[in-house]
Amino acid sequence: MIQFPFTHDAEEAHVAGVTEGFSIGVLASRTGVTPTVLRSWENRFGFPAGERSPAGHRRFSDTDVVLVQQMLEVRESGVPLQVAIDSVTRQRDDARHDSVYAALVGSFGDLRPQRLGRRTLMAASLAIEEECLARADRAVVLGAFQLGHNFARSRHRWDELSRTAAWAAVVADFDDALPPDAAARPVRCQLPDDSPMRREWTVVTISPTYAAVLAAWEVPVAKGRPEAYESVVSTHRPAVVAAARVITGVVRSAGVVPPVQVEHLLSDAAPRPSTSAADADRMWMRALTHLDPQR
Repeated sequence: MIQFPFTHDAEEAHVAGVTEGFSIGVLASRTGVTPTVLRSWENRFGFPAGERSPAGHRRFSDTDVVLVQQMLEVRESGVPLQVAIDSVTRQRDDARHDSVYAALVGSFGDLRPQRLGRRTLMAASLAIEEECLARADRAVVLGAFQLGHNFARSRHRWDELSRTAAWAAVVADFDDALPPDAAARPVRCQLPDDSPMRREWTVVTISPTYAAVLAAWEVPVAKGRPEAYESVVSTHRPAVVAAARVITGVVRSAGVVPPVQVEHLLSDAAPRPSTSAADADRMWMRALTHLDPQR
């Protein structure tokens, strides 16, 4: 999650009750971007947004300084200006979401959560992963595993998914808690101690032509009762993009910057083709195959 600095100047302004911030000239001097360029970005993209003072003047804050600096860092990776702006403003807007499940049910009212057991969730997860492998279309593949040993049991599949993916990353409470390696396949990132994703099971796969997500959180049950998960499964691309943004946000917070193609794929400017009915049907049939007792 992005942490915005609270400077000495901002503290003094807060104590004095002054909330007008500072001018575009000050923003320019603190970011190294000329006022002319900042005004052109504001006119074209609404960035940096700032706020209007009671007198009607555009005023800026420490938050705007951080956003401009972050945008410049993303821009250095080679992405277009619009994509870089979308990336940093999305991180700011999505900072409140550190749970995939909460982000989905909070933003997509048509999703219908279901109480599912581990066997059913495993069948759905395998179906999403197998369809991704079968398509071989260089997807972005993301996962949340709760605990490191859960990932260890699935490591052979994720090694293969990562081998053919454009990029793959997983998050969990890993037993060894090693620092993330941006060159690893998949990238492994430790979840913070207070992260709600430590109780979540998530699989996301997204490419220019296909998208699917499974997101679930483990429901507390009485001792001796089987595990149960409140779950949503969807091929609705906007929902899959939202899930992918939450996990990539966690990865960024751990210090790993996703590749340029990931930024493009999750950008608001990216095309949003729907997953075809045939693709969705094929995936659900894979899940049924795993649940078939005769198999």
